[in-house]
Amino acid sequence: MKNVIIPLALILPFFLSAQTLNIDQSSTYAVVVGISDYQDDGIPDLRFADKDAEAFANFLRSRAGGSLDGDHLKLLINKEATGAQIAIALDWLIDEVQEGEKVIIYFSGHGDVESKRISQPGYLLGWDAPSRVYAAGGAMNIRDLQDIVSTLSVYNKAKVILITDACRSGKLSGSDINGAQLTSQNLARQFENEIKILSCQANEYSIEGEQWGGGRGAFSYHLVDGLYGMADDNGDLSVSLMEIGRYLQDHVTTEVAPQSQIPMIVGNFGEKIVTVYPELLALVKDGKKGQMQLFTATESRGIEDEVLAAADSMIVEMYLAFKQSLEDKHFLAPENACADSYFEKLSQEPQLERLHSTMRRNYAAALQDNAQQVMNTMLKSGLIEHVLNMARLGDIYKNYPTYLERAAELLGKEHYMYTVLQARRHFFEGITLKKRSDKQLSFHKALSLQPEMAHAMVYLARTFKSEQLDSVEYYIQKAKVLIPSWVEPYIVLAYFYDYRLKQYDNAKESLLLAGQIDSTSVLIWYEKAKLYDKYKKYEAAEKWYLKIIAETGKEICFPCAYFNLGQVYKATNRYEKAEKYFKKAIQLDSTFIRGYQALGSVYITTHRYEEAEKYLKKVIQLDSTYSIGYYNLACLNSLQSQIDTAFDNLEQALKNGWKEYDWMNKDTDLSPLREQTERWAVLMKKYFPEQVKE
Repeated sequence: MKNVIIPLALILPFFLSAQTLNIDQSSTYAVVVGISDYQDDGIPDLRFADKDAEAFANFLRSRAGGSLDGDHLKLLINKEATGAQIAIALDWLIDEVQEGEKVIIYFSGHGDVESKRISQPGYLLGWDAPSRVYAAGGAMNIRDLQDIVSTLSVYNKAKVILITDACRSGKLSGSDINGAQLTSQNLARQFENEIKILSCQANEYSIEGEQWGGGRGAFSYHLVDGLYGMADDNGDLSVSLMEIGRYLQDHVTTEVAPQSQIPMIVGNFGEKIVTVYPELLALVKDGKKGQMQLFTATESRGIEDEVLAAADSMIVEMYLAFKQSLEDKHFLAPENACADSYFEKLSQEPQLERLHSTMRRNYAAALQDNAQQVMNTMLKSGLIEHVLNMARLGDIYKNYPTYLERAAELLGKEHYMYTVLQARRHFFEGITLKKRSDKQLSFHKALSLQPEMAHAMVYLARTFKSEQLDSVEYYIQKAKVLIPSWVEPYIVLAYFYDYRLKQYDNAKESLLLAGQIDSTSVLIWYEKAKLYDKYKKYEAAEKWYLKIIAETGKEICFPCAYFNLGQVYKATNRYEKAEKYFKKAIQLDSTFIRGYQALGSVYITTHRYEEAEKYLKKVIQLDSTYSIGYYNLACLNSLQSQIDTAFDNLEQALKNGWKEYDWMNKDTDLSPLREQTERWAVLMKKYFPEQVKE
């Protein structure tokens, strides 16, 4: 006998009786089952079915779901959800439920059938189901489940709600005989007198991914939100079957695109399903404030296995190369061996037609994933890469605009993420540009596409001049309202008060307010330390730098903290400690140029010239265009009376843009060079003609 695996959503719909289904604990019983981790290796594990079940159980425990306690709710997750335990739990319902009471049955997991015959419509697979012979145990025949539902409805005279999310795709024993479509037809015949909500149509799969609640099924995630009241379209404090159906279709279908998943609704559309409690709905909405729209990759392991098994070996090889390119983030280069090249070829290949939509989605998701992670980090800790290692923004994010543009193009203008991706493209363009006016234009473009993009508001505020305090405060206040828990607006305002207006007290106050929002923020500690350091309040600066180092340890590579603490010790003539922390900075990041430069400077000051030369040459080795490195070498050469070498290094520093010194008035280590009047005059005339004229 040949086995057939089908998505669970096409085995089990969401059944509702024809009565109003408002839930209250005193007369409601529920069994909730979720299985992601199956015992038998022949049954592929799911990712989030157990989390979906737990989320639905939490809904039932809430007031909106009836405040169900342990006497009214049985939750079976993974190993607990054996075939026997599921059967016992369902029998418990028959024993406990009385006339007029309500029953909720929720199952999220795999379903399968053993043959194509109509008389065998399928099984629900418990945790301990054998992979091929479901009648042997560990699985429940749908016919038996229907008997239980009918008993509860007819004999117990209960109001029955049977909820199922679709199983996620998985290659099981009988996928090759179109079992999904067969089971969908069987469902329509078996349960035609019931109200149903199916998570998808025949031949579709229920999609799951990280973007839904950090890892959920799209259907289950939006079902719970909708039942809390997000689906209450007319504001009458109840959710009808029509409203939950529209909500699921609007959100699930939109967010899984370009893959296809269209929830199916059958029944009395005017039926009231749940009562909405405004205070709980407000909490749900508050929890979504400031959340970015997400777009992540999804899995299609079952479909993928089937398609690749029938494809030519060369096609399979190219497909695997495409997936590897996504993992390695080789999107647009090298030209003939990158994700884009593979995608264009594979998308024209008929053998992979069933995978085309998944490929398109996952390629688009990979293209924008790094940008999304950066924006997520900005909202959470603020410790993005350029903060951690003092790298240049343009170097880190230079490819992001191109990637985001390509991702938007792949999804198309009708996709819900198209405008968001374009807005993010302009945002990262603004970050990487150098001219103030260009940056402002890009940030304004981002806001024109996504008016509530707090990231763009905050970075736009960074670009304003000292006389534009009103504009800064306007955008900072908007960002604060949009995301009350975000500390970055306060940090940027402190930056403006400090660097633009030189208002130490206002800058300090803004950072204190940020600390009240998040007292554990390493970024706030760092900004406080830098502020105190700048205004020569070294004791306070030392305290905060040491706190950062003590708290982060090896978990965060934060050379800036070690480096800046070293600068504090250098400024207070504690050279031994300065040396220790400069060395720690370069241990954490062997390419940290400023660490080598500072260490060389300490050795110059302490007359350890041989060591100074070693580290200053390392600076030039790491970056031959780094003008400060040449300048420091020139200073060292002058102290060693190596005048010719000193002039060579000094001129190289000037060629590379070193013009930050008051050559005529400030006492420096270049005094021996000044004694070489003619050579000094040549350099001055060449690089500082205005000062020479004076």
